[in-house]
Amino acid sequence: MKQPLVTIVGRPNVGKSTFFNRILKKREAIVDDQPGVTRDRHYAVSDWNGKSFMLVDTGGYMPASQELFDTAIREQVEIALEETDFILFIVDLITGITDIDMMIAEKLRRTDIPVLLVVNKVDNDGREAEIYQFYNLGLGEPLPVSAIQGRGIGDMLDCLVENMQEKPDPTPGDAIKLAVIGKENVGKSSFVNTILGKDRVIVTPVPGTTRDPIDSPLKYQQRDYLIIDTAGLKRRAKVKENVLFFSQIRTMRSLQRSDVVLFFMDANEGPSRQDMRLINEVVNSRKGIVLAVNKWDLIEKDHKTLKIWEKEIIEKLGENNFIPIVFTSVLEKKRLYKLMDVATEVYERYNQRISTSQLNKVMLPIIKQTSPPAVGGKEMKINYVSQLRTAAPVFGFFCNHPKLIPANYRRFLENQIRSHWGFEGVPISVVFKSKRGKEADE
Repeated sequence: MKQPLVTIVGRPNVGKSTFFNRILKKREAIVDDQPGVTRDRHYAVSDWNGKSFMLVDTGGYMPASQELFDTAIREQVEIALEETDFILFIVDLITGITDIDMMIAEKLRRTDIPVLLVVNKVDNDGREAEIYQFYNLGLGEPLPVSAIQGRGIGDMLDCLVENMQEKPDPTPGDAIKLAVIGKENVGKSSFVNTILGKDRVIVTPVPGTTRDPIDSPLKYQQRDYLIIDTAGLKRRAKVKENVLFFSQIRTMRSLQRSDVVLFFMDANEGPSRQDMRLINEVVNSRKGIVLAVNKWDLIEKDHKTLKIWEKEIIEKLGENNFIPIVFTSVLEKKRLYKLMDVATEVYERYNQRISTSQLNKVMLPIIKQTSPPAVGGKEMKINYVSQLRTAAPVFGFFCNHPKLIPANYRRFLENQIRSHWGFEGVPISVVFKSKRGKEADE
């Protein structure tokens, strides 16, 4: 099933970001609970009562210019209505209904998208009687919450998931799903067109010209693939921050649907900070990844150039240095099929399972030779190892004090797993559990 997109809208200063953070703290589970997942951002995958959804906070994207202020709010609502599956409309009990609230409510009443009206800052039972004024917005029963205290959040989430419809994913179940991701104008759409042998995507030198989400089936080497091209937003919006934010949300939705990401980087520019940030997003989402350094034909080269570039990129990747690199030229159609081959190998490793007997045979002697350091006089004992999950792989180390194992020892174990079984291009997770199976807090 495709994860529904749930978007929080409302005017500034009603507590949208506090509400967003409270939901993430209140959730019963998080879909991607592996180490290294970024916490401080404006979107996150969450789960309540077994139903998974992607939550988006539109707060924090207001322009300083007063004349653009109302425009920005209107655009946020309009773009959200184009993109989202469910709306949480936040209003403020203390200030009551404002003109901006009425404007937002008018837009929401004209849509078929389900809306929950959430009244924030209802800090005690005595104030609940005041919420009935919000029936005047014409959006049904207002739900009282206090984002700061966490009051009413569970009831609101119960109502959300009860009314939230999960959509079937049209993707063929046995197809390898490849998301094509990267900054604008790095050759993503040209690659898709070339690999498909037809112009499915509009290509111009102007950044942001990919218009609509395009899923393209491909048969290659007797296997089925689905190429997911990252779509840009229509350029109707006047406030740049709105366009950038919602384009990022589209990228994240494409990422969530994929098995392996083909991340395109511009060789002319080299690895930028934005590239590194996006690569971190892919790794934190626990997806397979291949780095395509495109426009390689424009770089002056000698016999040492490729090795020098590889070394510099690997250094910049830091802890993500397990990502394979392919130097491509979409214009000259060079190494595009090598890119597909490497992506397929990453997919196989993404789904690779190491037997428990093999893991213990290799890892326990290593652990015995280099044991985890004692903490507070407590000796750490790891008894056995098991792979808990594939796609993406998770390895459980069962021990006596799982919460006390330091982060550097976790990295040591991950490096040992990689040195023996590869997992190139695949984020792997190491978790520690007690003998009773309780996992350590991350």
